[in-house]
Amino acid sequence: MGLEELRQSVKDTTPLWQEAITGIKADKVERIANEIYAAAPAVVIDWGHKTTTAKAEYVRTRAIAIANALMGNVEKKGGIYFSKDSKTFNALCKEDLFPTISNPDKGFKIPKTARIDGCGEEGSENFFVPRKHGVLMQIAPTILSEKPYPVKGWVSTRFNHLINVAGVDKSVEAIKKLDFVLAIDVYMSDFACLADVILPESTYLERDESIQNKGGTAPGFVMRNKAVEPVGDTKCGYEIFRELARVMKIDQDYTWNNIDEYRMQQAKGNAELIANLIKNGYVSYKVPKLYYREPKLVAKFIDKYPAAAEFVDENGEMSSQMKFKTPSGKIELFAPKVEELFAGYGCLNTEGMDVFGGHKYCLMTGKTALHTNGHTQNVKILNDMMSESPVWISPASAKAEGLKTGDIVRLKNKFGEQKAKIFVTQGIRDDCLFLYHGFGHVSPGLKRTNGIGTNQSVLLDPAAGPVVSTMVTNVGVDIVKI
Repeated sequence: MGLEELRQSVKDTTPLWQEAITGIKADKVERIANEIYAAAPAVVIDWGHKTTTAKAEYVRTRAIAIANALMGNVEKKGGIYFSKDSKTFNALCKEDLFPTISNPDKGFKIPKTARIDGCGEEGSENFFVPRKHGVLMQIAPTILSEKPYPVKGWVSTRFNHLINVAGVDKSVEAIKKLDFVLAIDVYMSDFACLADVILPESTYLERDESIQNKGGTAPGFVMRNKAVEPVGDTKCGYEIFRELARVMKIDQDYTWNNIDEYRMQQAKGNAELIANLIKNGYVSYKVPKLYYREPKLVAKFIDKYPAAAEFVDENGEMSSQMKFKTPSGKIELFAPKVEELFAGYGCLNTEGMDVFGGHKYCLMTGKTALHTNGHTQNVKILNDMMSESPVWISPASAKAEGLKTGDIVRLKNKFGEQKAKIFVTQGIRDDCLFLYHGFGHVSPGLKRTNGIGTNQSVLLDPAAGPVVSTMVTNVGVDIVKI
């Protein structure tokens, strides 16, 4: 669906067109594209992680998905495949051959009260944002404006909002307006320092967790088990919320009292599955590898599970089992519902690609393997290995600015300003700056990291990207010498 709309949307976006934007030579783009398509369908263009680099992020990710679809790599060896869990295999085999898990919380009712961010609700600009994700940038404005209704409290679980979300000053103002703030976290954070109550959570090494489906081309389950008993009076998230519900007398929908009971209900009383997951952490089942659009693999699967033959089409494939999460159930190169709510976004466009905003540099951020987001900078052993994050700048730009490694500057734009220490390196474009995310804490109690480094969230644009309301993590800045 939508091939003609796609043709129209990309007719002018040639390799030569992009060269003026990215600086990547057109002939290189053509060479890479030819190599990719020559390998199709056994090739995947990866859509990446932390790709919210511009307001064009939705279109960028959609373009990658469309490119994969056009290569015909869905359910092909070397391509993209649907995750197939035990329920899927039982349905194909028309027999309950593999254990399945249930949801002990299925009786919980979603409140009918409108969400403060409107996610998934008709008429909301965040209609396409899943309810389980939400739009973090809307929390503070909602609290301050009291629209759609007054908010009195905030419960935050393992998230340092003041380091991770744009609009830091507004967030602090909003927190101070509330009647009650609760922080549940493994480590102390800037958010926790402003909370009325902090409930310490066990680390991943100290807590048992639920069973998770990990099906791929075969069914499987994974379950995290604690390696050591909790140090101090901490609890896992399941226990914290279960106990809070009991104390508040709102636990009528709970059918379990602890994580062991939760797991057993998930396993539907299958003690053998629980025992194997406790022993090994992972359970898998040997079945012939299955890609729906690979006739040879489908045939091998049918040899072992003959009942599945009814799902095979005239091409020897199981294409009827490929169901996409679109209104039509098919690949939609043009999305009518998106076009209806966001004109011009039903297919591809060239909007929102500017990351400079009239400033000289684009400030980019990324993650370091030594720290977890904005959580661990105050942990002694990790702080000893990486205690600060200077801003990267190219030698040519440093020379033009009259800067050298170790100089202190201010990064500034209309959203805010932050101090930064200069690090001159070859590994960056002349028009870009780079920071490792998670520094720039502003809490005196965090003695190892307070006031050290740069918090890029202070500089970010709090306006969300279109359609999926992403927080854009690249922003234009200027350098001001101190």
